[in-house]
Amino acid sequence: MKNNKKGDSASFDNNWRTTKEANYLHWTKDEPVNQIQLAFRNHWELFKKIINFYQLDNNNFKSLEVGCGRGSLSAYFSEAGWNTSLLDISKEVISKAKKAFDNNQLKGNFFVGDCLNLDFDNQFDLVFSIGLLEHFEDTYSVLKNQYDSLRPGGLFIGYVVPDYYDKNVQKNYIWINDILKNYLGTSSINKSEIYRSDFWSDHYIHDMKKIGFKKIQTCGVYPLPMISNSPSFPFTLLDNKSESILVNVFKEMLENNNPYMFDSNWTCVEGFGQAFILTGIK
Repeated sequence: MKNNKKGDSASFDNNWRTTKEANYLHWTKDEPVNQIQLAFRNHWELFKKIINFYQLDNNNFKSLEVGCGRGSLSAYFSEAGWNTSLLDISKEVISKAKKAFDNNQLKGNFFVGDCLNLDFDNQFDLVFSIGLLEHFEDTYSVLKNQYDSLRPGGLFIGYVVPDYYDKNVQKNYIWINDILKNYLGTSSINKSEIYRSDFWSDHYIHDMKKIGFKKIQTCGVYPLPMISNSPSFPFTLLDNKSESILVNVFKEMLENNNPYMFDSNWTCVEGFGQAFILTGIK
């Protein structure tokens, strides 16, 4: 489905149904114990700084995560008291997200729906996605639907993971993942290949300007490697001891990383980190 301009929902749905990783929730109240919990904690801390930067002016905050998966980042918004809505095209993963929220006494509104056909005009203070936009060639339509879902003055945050795995920070660590794969194999043989574009931020910014977004900002994020025998979606964790060691190493690496934007050491030059952030208001 690499040339499907409407995205690659069938491959996503297969991976949500068939892989054990689909049951991970990367939110935690406690200190992160693995590298992906650490990543989502830092996503949350960065998102809070972006929200403060744009000075959202509504006290009854409503958020929508589009393509929510298990809802790991929305869990942080729910814990913080936001009116939290989650949407995904996969019934399977929405069921998993509901179960995860219930198990952790978190509140959320759950929707099965298509990001190309949202029906939430002018409803949300914040609309965001994590690892969604890069799976579409027709990025204008995905962005326009999220723009329309925002109230006037609302904030959009798009976290994009383009296909430059061997060009960013990861390039110096590919050999480690190759060794792990040879020793451990890939833990989920049923994983489907997911279409991922290699668009940089300028592609999305062009669309955002046409749509009408204002005060657009962008920067690189996630300036750490991903260490796994199976790093493709959904990410496979290592054993608990290895993950604990990696968390400590990565925390030191972050302490030595100078903030690039938003006063956050989770930011970096675009092209160095695993992803980049797009932000703008309606």
